[in-house]
Amino acid sequence: MTEQKTTTRKSNRRQFMKTAGLTAGALFLAGRAPAYSAGTRKLRYIAFVNRESVWGKPYDFLAQEVDSMSGGELKIEYAGGGEVVSAFDAPETIANGVFDMCHTANSYFAGRMPSSISLASGQASVESLYASGALAAYDEILQAQHGLKLLGVPLSGVGYIFQVAGKPENLTYYKGKKIRSIPLYDAILEELGATPVTTSPAEAYTSMERGIVAGLGWPELGLTDFKFYEQAKYVMAPSFYQLRTATLINPNSFASLPEPLQQVLLDASKSADLIGATWTKEKRDAEYAEMAENGVEIVTLADAQAQQFVQMTEDKLWSRIVELDAEAGNRLKPLFDKAA
Repeated sequence: MTEQKTTTRKSNRRQFMKTAGLTAGALFLAGRAPAYSAGTRKLRYIAFVNRESVWGKPYDFLAQEVDSMSGGELKIEYAGGGEVVSAFDAPETIANGVFDMCHTANSYFAGRMPSSISLASGQASVESLYASGALAAYDEILQAQHGLKLLGVPLSGVGYIFQVAGKPENLTYYKGKKIRSIPLYDAILEELGATPVTTSPAEAYTSMERGIVAGLGWPELGLTDFKFYEQAKYVMAPSFYQLRTATLINPNSFASLPEPLQQVLLDASKSADLIGATWTKEKRDAEYAEMAENGVEIVTLADAQAQQFVQMTEDKLWSRIVELDAEAGNRLKPLFDKAA
């Protein structure tokens, strides 16, 4: 296995150097020196949370794919997580060129790009979103409004859920209750008659323990990190939206790479996204198994109410986007619908 891996990497490196050589020849004829002659290139990368958490895993996937596909000519250098730059400030830091790349949640740059939360819409695969043109349009809007380029979607394929202390046999359960939330699903909770309460992830457990909230909204990933199952024994199904995080890069950092390395970075990111999607689903399944061992019960809504709930979440998402940026919303929604 090791010998085969080594042979593959050598082959990748030979192919890269062949492609780079052709580019170098073209640049030479044009009277310009090839940019990659400066040696190994490095891009500095930050994550929006600690690298050791589930949210830090995409760095490993991307760094390994870039190193393999470039034959070591390009390196993704980890520069830190939330201890370096706060989660909400990370995208701005990349736009300002302090670092080159970051992994972040789509809602964390909604202030500059209100339609960023469209990335949560529907159940389509990342490949389908590329094929429909949804991600290309998303990237254009992101660059125009925030000066950032969408490089990839490193985590995807699982939804969001409400995990609560009482048994939510139907949607009336939420009426009059306070639920830990983020802006992405505030409108859903309000429609259900609940009061959204914004807290940091670290405060969510304590808020439930003290009875400040009766549960929380959360992606189907990282639920066991905080042991929410000790305070909330019920998860309502079906899930809603889809978790899709973003890898962002400063456009100038991307443009500074020679064209062969730009292509390597794009190809490596798509490969890492596929690895991440598989890993995310496997991790979700393992977490649900752990929660079941700790007494958590999945409560599934009746079919009619389940359909009503999922449709309501999508309606709320797109209504919000169109309200804040009608031009972007009306451009993106047909493309996301096409992908589905």
